[in-house]
Amino acid sequence: MTLTKEETDRFVTVNDISLHYNEAGTGPALICTHGGGPGANAWDNSKHVIDELSKTFRVILLDLPGWGESQKLVKRNDVPLDVYVADLLRDFMDELGIERAHQYGSSQFAPGCLRFGIEYPERVGKIVVQSSEFGPHEPGPPRPGIKSLIRFAQDPTRENMQTMFEFFTPREQFRPASVIDNRLEKALAPDHLASRKEFPNAANSDLSDVLPRLEAEVLYVCGNDDGMIPVSTALDALKMIPRSRAVIWGDRSGHFVLTEHADEYARIVTDFLTH
Repeated sequence: MTLTKEETDRFVTVNDISLHYNEAGTGPALICTHGGGPGANAWDNSKHVIDELSKTFRVILLDLPGWGESQKLVKRNDVPLDVYVADLLRDFMDELGIERAHQYGSSQFAPGCLRFGIEYPERVGKIVVQSSEFGPHEPGPPRPGIKSLIRFAQDPTRENMQTMFEFFTPREQFRPASVIDNRLEKALAPDHLASRKEFPNAANSDLSDVLPRLEAEVLYVCGNDDGMIPVSTALDALKMIPRSRAVIWGDRSGHFVLTEHADEYARIVTDFLTH
């Protein structure tokens, strides 16, 4: 990495909400958000690929309300989460003077990027989705990985953060103590855990009926051993999204393929977005 967080830090106010983002590069805009787990933020999610992607794109790593350095305790007012995120992306782009942008969404917030493409087709280029579900919510108790997120939110200890990361990625080299400690620090930021309660994954719409309307091309990326989102969701995506394709990394790859396969991810995404 040569770009630093400090030199790329930016803030903007959208709909009276202070939003933090990092920006680098010129060219077509690529807006990258993040997942919804405790301590998630756009910089840590995408920092390993911003150098390479910013050679081709105007890369914007956006913290959604309640996460990272964006404003906390923001109210959704019962708007479905995907609709809320899509409209916020539209208004964020308006504020920055961006007419059209590629979108990258991870896990919990990827449905918002897909909703953006459905509702604002003239303003979206292509969409990259990482490890996300956007069909009917599964009945019954949550999977063990999701339980670990809930357990940490209820009892935010380092031990529970460690357990959560074991579901994120089975390979120890991608969850050293420094990564665990950094994520714990972000998760314990004032009002962050309280803010998450307003934006639960369950507040996303079931998109299965509207995804056939999506005109944008979509690339679904994931790891074969993700303990949070099963790899089978990649095949679900191919069935539901008309102009879609998927890249699945093997060798016990986990939830954060941007970290685990940064160089290859940047090459694949650049090729997808430019052809």
